[in-house]
Amino acid sequence: MPATHEADVVIVGTGTAGCVLANRLSADATCRVIAIEAGPADVDPWIGIPAGVARLFAHPRLTWQYHTAAEAQLAGRSLYWPRGKVLGGTSSINGMTYVRGQAADYDAWAGIAGDGWSYAAVLPYFRRLESHPLGPSAWHGDEGPVRIGSITHRHVLSDAFLAAMIAAGVPRNDDYNGASQEGVSFNQVMMRDGRRVSAASAYLAPARGRANLEVLTHALVRRVVFESRRAIGVEIERFGRRGVVRARREVVLCAGTIASPQLLMLSGIGPADDLQRLGIPIVADRERVGRDMQEHVRASVVVRTLVPTLNQEGRGIALLREVLRYAVRRRGLLTATASQVNAFVRSTEDAARPDITVVFRPASGDYVGTRFVPHAFAGVMAMVGVMRPRSRGSVSLASADPHASPTIVTGHLTAPEDADLLLRGLRLLRRVFATAPLRDLVDAEVQPGDAVTDDDALLGYVRASANSLFHATGTCAMGLDARAVVTPMLEVRGVEGLRVVDASVMPNVPSGNTCAPVLMVAEKAADLIGH
Repeated sequence: MPATHEADVVIVGTGTAGCVLANRLSADATCRVIAIEAGPADVDPWIGIPAGVARLFAHPRLTWQYHTAAEAQLAGRSLYWPRGKVLGGTSSINGMTYVRGQAADYDAWAGIAGDGWSYAAVLPYFRRLESHPLGPSAWHGDEGPVRIGSITHRHVLSDAFLAAMIAAGVPRNDDYNGASQEGVSFNQVMMRDGRRVSAASAYLAPARGRANLEVLTHALVRRVVFESRRAIGVEIERFGRRGVVRARREVVLCAGTIASPQLLMLSGIGPADDLQRLGIPIVADRERVGRDMQEHVRASVVVRTLVPTLNQEGRGIALLREVLRYAVRRRGLLTATASQVNAFVRSTEDAARPDITVVFRPASGDYVGTRFVPHAFAGVMAMVGVMRPRSRGSVSLASADPHASPTIVTGHLTAPEDADLLLRGLRLLRRVFATAPLRDLVDAEVQPGDAVTDDDALLGYVRASANSLFHATGTCAMGLDARAVVTPMLEVRGVEGLRVVDASVMPNVPSGNTCAPVLMVAEKAADLIGH
């Protein structure tokens, strides 16, 4: 291949992790980096607009259009899982909420993958990546590329929900990314001056002018290429033509929890029996590839309100006024994020730490196929999620064709403990909606509805309506154990010259959103690769 398609490090995927690595590794002028993205550049104007998430959630060109398998414990339903297929990956289409998780999450990682992944070890990387409005401290940094902001367009019902949570006994905690996560507050978000901060805008854009960094868009990676058991590059397909991009030092998969295990299996690394059935030559028999997936499951309470919500405010002439307001001042409705209030709560007094999360949206709607359809009435929704689920899912190959989506099994609610936590969370939400000052703004409960009262009925509602919070992890989990897919250095076991750096390497899902933890993992990986 021409010299322009050979590099020291080849990065597969310019999502949240890939953008970080492209920047950090190419900062060394002697290291040539090629970053490969299956989707287009992040030029769609809705990417930068916080409220644009509604248009990006299922965008046919900017997402992978993944659907999970139908599962009996979810009443036979298949779920749509949004994943970004664009520079910045899912950080270019997500809700921008910035949550690190709990210190105990990372100390648990250390028990699996060594002390290098303890909270004390990873905290410097969280501090390095962020520019936080609270300023520098033991918990936060103020010189990083990722600008953290606060909710600027707060709905009156968001204020009322937060006040009702406090009245119901949940403490207020305005920095859930600080000393303690427990409590309720308005969201911390990845936003600057009314604009989304994605991994692409924070990391990739400032590095694009470097002579030693090349970014290939519209390039699908078909497989990793090996000589014996060493990765020497990747086969790509771009504009109908195939070629090989060679790596002098190593290949790094940053394709995410779904696509990274898919690529490993397409390349001959995975459960041998599964690969043989599809006629894929085996490079390394690794039975845990694609297994052990963890994802936050959630259920919702929807109420009709006595005051307008974003269901009405985002339509017609009112929307046109907001577009003009945003264009002139970067203010108003278009700076509103999908979720505005976060809470991290213990489901029982005996719980050692928060085990459920609550998310409030000043809007309501239903998921219909790949679309979120707002309700015609004035309504809001609050969601409760299981922070450390016992249930496990998987990603497996449906075909040896790299264009085909893999089979995704959520595993949601296969562990009874997860359903129990959702039921406790739904009861908490009902209590909050019945607490002043929120109760004075509520007309009636729409979902689950007043007729759904006992545990059996509530569990039936959960199975028929539960969804994911889109935080899947663990399909290429790291660990000291020889069965783990990657080492604590994030190197794929059984081969050489190949790493995985994304949410798939997390041995346990963090207690919160995953964008911030992925940024941290990539920051740490940049040091691992650099040394």
